[in-house]
Amino acid sequence: MGRLEIEFSKRATKQYRKLPQDYKTLVDATLTKFRDGLPTDLKPIEGEKDVYRVRVGKYRLLFKRRDKTLLIAKIGTRCDIYK
Repeated sequence: MGRLEIEFSKRATKQYRKLPQDYKTLVDATLTKFRDGLPTDLKPIEGEKDVYRVRVGKYRLLFKRRDKTLLIAKIGTRCDIYK
């Protein structure tokens, strides 16, 4: 699949900064897997086009994939992320 570029939305950047340090490490590891094209816990969001989620512990990352770029749109817990 090749390497992917990873971008954060302004909202996702703020949410990432607020994460506990241990979850930041897990998110970084997951994004490294994405960038390198390795398999992860990736699922499409029902009712949305080209929107996916990946689970990292109790947090979820919502993103859109465009060609060779992943745009991380939101980061949050399960109860908050889908609102």
